[in-house]
Amino acid sequence: MAHNRTVPNHDQVTPQPSGDERADFGGVREQAFGGAADLIAMQRAVQRGWTPDSHWHIGDLAWQRPSLSGRQVALWPDATGELDAWAWLAAPGRLELHATPGRVEAVLSWFDKTTGDGPRTVTAMDNDKALVAALQGSGYREVDEPFFRHCLRQLDDRLPAPRLPDGYRVRSVRPGEMAERAAIHRAAWRPKWIGSLQVPPVDLGDGESGMTTERYELIAATWPYQRDLDQVVEAADGTLAASALGWYDEVNQVGLLEPVGTDPRYARQGLGAAASLACLHAMRDAGATMAVVCPRGDAAYPVPRALYHQIGFRDAGRAVTHRQPPT
Repeated sequence: MAHNRTVPNHDQVTPQPSGDERADFGGVREQAFGGAADLIAMQRAVQRGWTPDSHWHIGDLAWQRPSLSGRQVALWPDATGELDAWAWLAAPGRLELHATPGRVEAVLSWFDKTTGDGPRTVTAMDNDKALVAALQGSGYREVDEPFFRHCLRQLDDRLPAPRLPDGYRVRSVRPGEMAERAAIHRAAWRPKWIGSLQVPPVDLGDGESGMTTERYELIAATWPYQRDLDQVVEAADGTLAASALGWYDEVNQVGLLEPVGTDPRYARQGLGAAASLACLHAMRDAGATMAVVCPRGDAAYPVPRALYHQIGFRDAGRAVTHRQPPT
């Protein structure tokens, strides 16, 4: 797959606002998610304002691409056609959003209208002053839920090399290997295995991850996917045992590590750390100076965060859930 490492042309991605848009929600345009065109516009909005405190990275949205298919999205273009804000309902009454400070009130008003009388839930970074203030002013209150911690590390010459047990090697995923790549993700994210890593262990049933070959192919066809940032650990018999996927934002020179996983048959050998380090080296080679990863931060699911601390990540901001009770 060719690596497109520049921001795609945006000239026809987001049309100008039309005259019939509703001014009470700040010029919002509601529509079915339009695929790559809408996604690139949403990614550009994130990219333009990214800081180490940001909730979203362009890679988060790329990973969400299959989940967005068929959804209604709300888009707030500015006078030039670039997006100031976007939003969608991840579940009834649960909002996902990105907004400049001047658009926050319009997005929350749209959310109130869309949700009606039901309870409303929004997750915000703890240091997003504009969004947190608007939520508190609208009657939202923090709730105690599992949360995600953003962790950062510099990609400098202190980045350690991957270390693997004898017989294993780490490499980038190969062309034509999407079925195997999807399979290692399913194995690593099987609910029964994830439940066993929680403290105390939780029975999540014996289902499977929803990752399919077709779903992974769609992700791999989404900007800014690069195959050399998609790292896998191969066992001596050629079986894929672990993986780590990186996403590089060359405008901000920051890479996102998302997701990382190990087949439980090969667990506790340091394979997840090795795949992650290989991915960080690949992102540094691409030009990244910083990496971010966003594991669970609460005590009930400590293993991933401990792994990232082991390879040099340190805690930064965290996500906080805010809920407004039904009216």
